[in-house]
Amino acid sequence: MKMIRFTALLALPRQRASALCGLLLLAFSSVSSADSLRVGMPLPGQVPFFWRDDSGVYKGIYADTLRLIAAELRVDLEFVPLSQARLRRHFIVGEIDIEAGVSTNLEVPQELQKVSLYSRPFGIVNEVIIYRPELSFPVFILKDLEGRRVATVRGTTVPDSLIREDFSNQLQIAQRVHRGWNDIGLMTEDMALLYRREKNLNYEISLPYVSNPVTFRLHSAKRDLLKPMNRSIARLEQQGELDRVVCKYLCGTAVLPD
Repeated sequence: MKMIRFTALLALPRQRASALCGLLLLAFSSVSSADSLRVGMPLPGQVPFFWRDDSGVYKGIYADTLRLIAAELRVDLEFVPLSQARLRRHFIVGEIDIEAGVSTNLEVPQELQKVSLYSRPFGIVNEVIIYRPELSFPVFILKDLEGRRVATVRGTTVPDSLIREDFSNQLQIAQRVHRGWNDIGLMTEDMALLYRREKNLNYEISLPYVSNPVTFRLHSAKRDLLKPMNRSIARLEQQGELDRVVCKYLCGTAVLPD
């Protein structure tokens, strides 16, 4: 890159020099913003996908996948913890550049859709119903749960026909169904299987009632990064790196919360 000789500005008329300074500052700010991505992390976080531990380190499948992509794109990541509602508002006005683990199957407000670009999928999340083994009704589709009290994670989207009882994380749901404090809960299949196996919890797991490919939502102001990001995701998938990230969090017990 050629060095810019700022002394040359002194020879220009004041108005032209002022205008040129403005253009130079705009160019430098564009380069600077292109070298970093502000990543919105919904609070309170969700193990094993995306959360901040007690020491302030951002962990999870989504965080590690983003780090691999950022290393290939040579951009820095700035993680910004926000409530889901604030994250959406910040994204719309361009104060957040990227959101992880977004399903394109869900409807979003028009103002959000206007500024949203979506990467190619980098994973799939299956949603399942867990229930006490003695229950005899066929809890395999949400319609069967109409009018029933169901344990859910606070902030998740569920049909209005359910009577939801919100909790902060999926482990609480798994433990409550295991102890009989709730008959039915909704959670992701991977965590339902992992908690049942590693924590010796007793409940049945339905077939997935919905499977959501997950992507990264990129702000339209960062559109130049979309194609390189997609190439990076494809390469990481082909090399098996995405599977290794998932296995890091789901093939052992080290990351399970207490």
